[in-house]
Amino acid sequence: MKLDIEGLEFKVFPDLVTTGALCNNIHFLMGEFHYDSGNWNYYPITLTKDERHVLKDRKQGERLARQMLHFVDVSDNCMTNISLDDDESYLTDPHDYPKPNETAVPS
Repeated sequence: MKLDIEGLEFKVFPDLVTTGALCNNIHFLMGEFHYDSGNWNYYPITLTKDERHVLKDRKQGERLARQMLHFVDVSDNCMTNISLDDDESYLTDPHDYPKPNETAVPS
């Protein structure tokens, strides 16, 4: 699975872990955490609806990303291997995206 969602990983990744979707269903995850504001206005990032948990800056974003990745890495019950490589090879992939009701790989 590729997770490259431009800052929303701070909201999606914890849900994938706490629901078991990540560790019970996904063997390999490739993605990146976007904690550098760059040209985007990432911070503050409100993590919960009650606004009690907010990432205020890059340092807090990096710390949370490390903690979440460490949790998955040390868990005995998690089959997921994670790579933080940012693979953009799909940009040069000569194949069309599958259409609805079509198999992704031709037989």
